[in-house]
Parts: sequence; C-alpha cells; structure tokens
Amino acid sequence: MGCVTPRVCENCAYPDEELVLVRRVYVTPETWDTPASHQVVDETELWCVSCRSQYPYELADDGEDDGEEEQD
Repeated sequence: MGCVTPRVCENCAYPDEELVLVRRVYVTPETWDTPASHQVVDETELWCVSCRSQYPYELADDGEDDGEEEQD
C-alpha cells in the first residue's frame, strides 16, 4: 500500500493544495553608497498564499517573460 504525501509550501512547509510556482526575489534596499537592486533566482518553488503575501516573488511562467508579476 502506498501512502500519499501532502503537498507543502517549499518556503514554510505548510501543507496546502493551492500552491503556486514562483521564483524567489532577493531585494537589497538603497543605502547612501549603494543603489537599490533586486535579484530573481532561476530555480522555481511552490509557495502558499501566506508566503506570497509576505515575501517578494515573481510568478514562474512556462518560459515566457511577458506578463511578469513582482510582489513587494
């Protein structure tokens, strides 16, 4: 007999059935000698709604860069 493993958020490990594929965004705030910047990682992760409401990310498209969305 096989058992089913519940899907969990890859950021917080919360079990959820409505996970979304995203790319993590690292944000560096501006300082007096450094301009603000952000870096989008190539790897994708499955995130829950709670993580998507708290952390910056971009929706992972199927190879298309149009319609890119970034959350602050």
